[in-house]
Amino acid sequence: MPFDRPRVPAPCAVQMPANFRAIAELDDGWREPRPGFRLEDMRARGEAFARRFRADGPVRGFRSIDLLPFPYPVAFGFWQAPPTKARYLLMRNRCNLIEFEDWSGEVRTIFVNPTEADLSARAGFFDQLRRDLVPFVPPELLQRADGPAALARKRLGVDPAKIDYITFDHLHVQDLRRGLIGEGGRPPLYPNAKLIVNRRELETLQALHPLQRPWWIEEALDGVPEDRILAVEGSVWLGRGLALVWTPGHTLGNHSIVFHAAGRGVFAISENGICPESYQPRASGLRSLREHAAKYGAEVVLNGNALESSMSQYTSMVLEKAIADRGDAGGDIPNIYCSSPFIRSPLAWGIGPRYTVAPIDSGALTRSLA
Repeated sequence: MPFDRPRVPAPCAVQMPANFRAIAELDDGWREPRPGFRLEDMRARGEAFARRFRADGPVRGFRSIDLLPFPYPVAFGFWQAPPTKARYLLMRNRCNLIEFEDWSGEVRTIFVNPTEADLSARAGFFDQLRRDLVPFVPPELLQRADGPAALARKRLGVDPAKIDYITFDHLHVQDLRRGLIGEGGRPPLYPNAKLIVNRRELETLQALHPLQRPWWIEEALDGVPEDRILAVEGSVWLGRGLALVWTPGHTLGNHSIVFHAAGRGVFAISENGICPESYQPRASGLRSLREHAAKYGAEVVLNGNALESSMSQYTSMVLEKAIADRGDAGGDIPNIYCSSPFIRSPLAWGIGPRYTVAPIDSGALTRSLA
């Protein structure tokens, strides 16, 4: 399909607001071209950053909202280590509201992964999947369900107009127009928020490769003014207890939302793996993951639907678990707060995660309340 114009604002100029900080000690490690050397270097860099990050203290408040579940191919979720012959499993979208103090001393609110299910269904892969699984995913369900903005207001008492930033760990199946500029004559869901995104995600949208097309919505940012987008180069420390750590591989601009929750520790929000034990497969309750780890010496199992770089994604998962604390879900499992965790369902009868992170309700929300 030829392009006659870019789909997003053409200049992907990096913008680093004065109240954010770059994290060069992490990003510089990605310059190493040799994957084996890079893996161990990024592990060490992650551990060093974790000590600094943890010592700086927690965010002011953190809340989670569970969204709708969706079917997903088992072969993608547990790349090279499928635990069942079932074709699909269920994952559940989850968004997170975080209140933090930035480096200028201002209290800010960021909404992480506020996915609109009915918009995501427009992506090529899910459009086809819906045709295959209509009995399980009736279209009316997506239309009736409250979206993240409505749920934030109803469940948390948050005014979406007081949200300063939104971000996604990556832009697969995301359409940002309803949130940033509105649609159908309706005002935007987040009228005062800016999207924080790695500039590589914007560049991907400008010219999709055929292997990327099933997972992206080309028009995701059509008509969104440049001043509503903060395009960043790599990892960004937003303020006390909160950082966006560049973790390429799943997509070129993938980033993990690293946060320190009061009383719970340091976590990473990510879809690089679909359950915490994907980061410690030798301890998994799923035999296929344990066998994969033993056979190949693998210390992680990738979520492999769109491997733009499998070795980079592997390294990114090692980086995430080097930064995160351990044990919140039990054992020595890293504190990975999956953005769309794998859940038990009739689609993949008999399998489920052994380790799950309980919903995080930490600190207080003050600035964003209605």
